[in-house]
Amino acid sequence: MVENFEVGVVYPLRTYERHQFSFSIDGKEYKGDYHNEIIEWLNPHPKQVVDEGQLNLIEAEVYQMLGYHGVKDDIEDIEIGRMLNKAHFCSDAHRFKLRTQGEEFKGVFRDDNIDWFYPKPQGKLKHDKIEELEKTVHQKVKEHKEKEG
Repeated sequence: MVENFEVGVVYPLRTYERHQFSFSIDGKEYKGDYHNEIIEWLNPHPKQVVDEGQLNLIEAEVYQMLGYHGVKDDIEDIEIGRMLNKAHFCSDAHRFKLRTQGEEFKGVFRDDNIDWFYPKPQGKLKHDKIEELEKTVHQKVKEHKEKEG
């Protein structure tokens, strides 16, 4: 549905810095700003041409594309738990499972390293997106450890 999606930063290094995106549908160009997890449409607004259901589909695709371009943290769900088999893993190892961009990835976090299970994100995601995912996993595991006490 969405074609020619582009995104960039406007007003860099200012308090009102945000991402601005553009795309076309059936040859008509639309633009918007993405800031604080919210899409703010510029004129023309797609709702002038499509109904509410189609607008929701368009916004879902825009959110997905923002995640693909590394603008939005698009981890849909993440589960973290301590590894119970101490014979194979150190007592500080944690398993995790997450969903992003419609794909599910699993792995083990131990000694501040991530070991991905198959399918690995390297075959499905851009390198900079993988780095962002790994930073998020590090942060979430740290939070989980603090809650465990």
